[in-house]
Amino acid sequence: MKTLIDSQHLSVYVTLARTMNMSRAAEELHMTTSGVSHCLKTLEADLGCRLFERNSRKFELSQVGHEFLAEAEQILDQMKVVRSKIRECNDWRQGQLLIGANGTACQFLLPPVLREFRESFPGFAIKIEQCTSRQAISLLVENKLDLALLTEPAEHSPNIQFNLIGEDDLQFIVNPLHPWAVKRKAQREDVPNRKLILPERGGNTYGLIESYFRGENINIQPFIEIANEQAIKEFVRLDMGVGILPRWLVADDIEQGSLIALPLGRRRLKRRWGVLYANERKLSLADDLFIKISRSVFRTLAESAEP
Repeated sequence: MKTLIDSQHLSVYVTLARTMNMSRAAEELHMTTSGVSHCLKTLEADLGCRLFERNSRKFELSQVGHEFLAEAEQILDQMKVVRSKIRECNDWRQGQLLIGANGTACQFLLPPVLREFRESFPGFAIKIEQCTSRQAISLLVENKLDLALLTEPAEHSPNIQFNLIGEDDLQFIVNPLHPWAVKRKAQREDVPNRKLILPERGGNTYGLIESYFRGENINIQPFIEIANEQAIKEFVRLDMGVGILPRWLVADDIEQGSLIALPLGRRRLKRRWGVLYANERKLSLADDLFIKISRSVFRTLAESAEP
């Protein structure tokens, strides 16, 4: 006695139930009309019941056909999932990853992340789009990016998932000859009078900094605004002003004595980093590995910068 149902016969039945037309079903299934008819008759004979009521005037599902349809569709969907997983396992080293990242991630995070990623996925083609958070979210929603490595946006589309990889600690960064460096303390009342070199207004980090000082009743006015955190570091190195940067980004400079890091105040200012992707995206093995490596690399950077 047969216990299994032929998948092609099942596909014919479901397609017919949707189209209610032999010719249209045959076209979708890339079969002949007689082939579709033969598959249906074979399936009905196998099941011992009629799935369609058909005569010269009508062609419609029988009562059994109605009841069986949902389960048949579920079986076919599950078979597609299994096939997809098998194909993914078979071709798991091949593919393409479209990654969005801000300037800091492109310069400091992605190189070590992708170096390790390529060890497991050497055949993957990687495309990197340097962009702001707002641009990245738009590209993710439009399916023009797979993943984005960024600081957490203050607001983002409900269709976007944020997967946290770590936090960094923003601090004042000054030249060793700066008065604050000599005193080893940033003077709170002196902050508005200093030439602050800050990330670009409107960005995630600028919003965090502005909100922090607003909570301290301090109004900040940037002397220089620039999206590139490496450039902020260079300006501070030339003693052109006071920067606000994560400690890990200037760890080597602090160790060499070319820059000094000072707390912003009694409260610490944490910035969250993560990988963003569309909610509808089913994360692949490559996606999962990219996120795990990003978390590991970020943790290593943050821990290496701890005093």
